[in-house]
Amino acid sequence: MRALVFSLLLLLVGCTTHYQSQDQTVEIADGVQLQLLSSIPFDNGMTLTQSATAEYNDEHHDLIFQTEILSDKLTMVGLTPTGTRLFTIVMKDGMIDATGLSAMVDSIKPEYLLADLQLSLWPKRQLLQHLNNADLLEPNPLKREIVNDGIPIITIDYSQPTKYQGTIRFNHLERGYSLVIAPLAIEMNAND
Repeated sequence: MRALVFSLLLLLVGCTTHYQSQDQTVEIADGVQLQLLSSIPFDNGMTLTQSATAEYNDEHHDLIFQTEILSDKLTMVGLTPTGTRLFTIVMKDGMIDATGLSAMVDSIKPEYLLADLQLSLWPKRQLLQHLNNADLLEPNPLKREIVNDGIPIITIDYSQPTKYQGTIRFNHLERGYSLVIAPLAIEMNAND
């Protein structure tokens, strides 16, 4: 029995990985970069719990994201719909740390998830200062587009003007994936 438990523990440890990077520049499309923002646009920060459906190559995957945005740290935890932790990404002091199941952490670049989050939720004026070789357009309060030479690369549609309060439809046209993200819980942090 002890040998079985020990073997299972070794299997679980072997399936986890740790990723670290100081690279804050993310190539969000061919020749287009976003410098990840260290500042947060939300007074006192917030905690979001969101359901997400990711679609890529005709495959659909359901996830739960728990994201804590503080003045000095951003933490994103990806969970299965049953609550099993798949990965944790922490951005703090110019470092990105990710831990979790090897299959998840190795197949997604943590910087890309952080970039998608910031492109979806951060204000246009902050993003424009950190976006290279593309324009960010907001034709109305419920739509955002990242365009390169007039061609849309990413489109983001919102069901609410306060972007994190409603459903977000994120479509990466160049890479062929989409995310539909819906809020489950929103907690604004109190003043310290």
